[in-house]
Amino acid sequence: MSTLSSEIIDVKFDQRASVLAMMKWFAAQDFSVLPIHGVVDGCCTCGNHECVSVGKHPISSLVPHGVKDATTSLKTIRRWHRKHPDMNYAVATEGLAVIDCDSKEALKAFRSSHHPPPTLTVKTERGFHFYFLGEMPARNAARSKLDVKSGPGCYVVGPSSVHASGTIYMLWEDEPIARLPSSIASITAHREEPLTTGESGPIPVGLRNSTMTQFAGYMHGKGVPQPAVLETLKTLNRTMSETPLPDREVRQIARSVARYPVKAPPRIVPFSEIPEEQLEFLWYPYICLGTLGLLDGDPGDGKSQLGVWLCSRLSRGDRLPNGDRFPPSNCFLFNFEDLPGAVIKKRLEANGADLSRVFIQSRQFQLTSEMVEWMDGEIAEKRPRLVILDPIQAFMSGVDGNSNIDVREFMARLAEIAMNRKCAIICVRHFGKGAQDKAMKKGLGSTDFVGISRNQFGLARRDDGVRGFIVFHMKTNFERGQSMLFTMGDADGRKGEQPVIGFEKFTDISADDFFSGEASTRGPDQDEREVAKAYLLEVLAAGPKAAAILKSKAEARAISASTLDRARKELGIITAKEGKIWFWSLPPD
Repeated sequence: MSTLSSEIIDVKFDQRASVLAMMKWFAAQDFSVLPIHGVVDGCCTCGNHECVSVGKHPISSLVPHGVKDATTSLKTIRRWHRKHPDMNYAVATEGLAVIDCDSKEALKAFRSSHHPPPTLTVKTERGFHFYFLGEMPARNAARSKLDVKSGPGCYVVGPSSVHASGTIYMLWEDEPIARLPSSIASITAHREEPLTTGESGPIPVGLRNSTMTQFAGYMHGKGVPQPAVLETLKTLNRTMSETPLPDREVRQIARSVARYPVKAPPRIVPFSEIPEEQLEFLWYPYICLGTLGLLDGDPGDGKSQLGVWLCSRLSRGDRLPNGDRFPPSNCFLFNFEDLPGAVIKKRLEANGADLSRVFIQSRQFQLTSEMVEWMDGEIAEKRPRLVILDPIQAFMSGVDGNSNIDVREFMARLAEIAMNRKCAIICVRHFGKGAQDKAMKKGLGSTDFVGISRNQFGLARRDDGVRGFIVFHMKTNFERGQSMLFTMGDADGRKGEQPVIGFEKFTDISADDFFSGEASTRGPDQDEREVAKAYLLEVLAAGPKAAAILKSKAEARAISASTLDRARKELGIITAKEGKIWFWSLPPD
């Protein structure tokens, strides 16, 4: 009598490699694909912990125009995957019709009513995707729990991607994609459950989620209970949407908005009811806990070095010059300009930091409303004494840095976090190029950067022949401190070394006096081009970059578009267009 073997075969599924292979397969069939955010530990890689489309929305830094930027270019696909190895991907449905059955009942009804031929089929978290060659009108809820994705402007999550639940979208039937039968194409000809009103509402398809979210947020802010919010959204969706959203997406929006606390309106109170508060300085009189500060200076003069020096001292509990002693403290050093492992970590090590207490972001992010909430949660959990955002313009999503209204609204959110979490937040800016009558006005952007900050520092390279920089206390709401001279030690960059920063002494030199003769000493435009060229060589070393992103980051470094363009021409940068996007790359050696 034979017996079954008890040997266990361990099979490992390489999801990342499978995503890349499937993207290449679809591209080879002439179906365009696009990168969408992945799922790591149950969270969307967009960084928004309240994301209502986990693992399903485009990575805007790679495809700013969404599905319109989908491609069959293998070079582009490989570049996307290198930059975001945890990404999911989507298949654009131009030339395709994909039937999405989202329940067992929908699957049974679809098969019994339409008898689909064998075709490429993908197992989803709750149902199946059936792929067909050809197009038909796209429609959500064409039948109960059945959606149709087809034609330009639509996409479906591709096989080997990860669902929010952790389930993998798996190939179920690896058949050639069949032609769309007329019996299936008739699905959208009528509805089993017609809408109570027509489909010509004023809310277009591309604005349904944002409109519903804004309306739900307004009601939630007014104290409307969540059940009432949900019912109102359902009515708005049915009666006002050009094509209504599925009910499950409306419920997701209502749940997501309900997580935000409702702020009570302010009360008008006499000062007799205001409790006394004691200022707590992280570094008297320069940095006060619970406040927002500003650090301005030219690129390359030492702003990031000063931030590293501060974090290093605080992480090991060293007393700052003339300051009080604190126990070793956590610090957040968010830096988008320097390489974390090759530059920032080396600087921290050179300056004796406790690396376990200094934290940096794992990837770049924008401080949208959702990400501000995320950062607040991270600060509440890790309790850093100091948070540095370097440079602040790189974090400002959809904010006009020259608008007083936009800047004040953006900075006020950071100031609120600093106050509530009893930490100091310092925003780093670059100097602008225009002449100013006061040193405190030299920073790039709106004057409200200065207006809302409790302390403002200016930093410049020393002019006394000593390698290092000088720091000015230019604006304060407390007590003005003296200017400070710092030294920067020697380091061999070819060996990956970084300099040690040292405090030398206090000085009475004022910022206005120091910068008064700057116009004649800052050098010709050639010096600015050298800064621009160094920037391009640094950021393009890892491969091609989108020109629009390069220009945006250059502006944050106070490099003008014209200077950047001249530097591009001098370096012989190669420009190439992929789809509708221009890319820059270094010339071959």
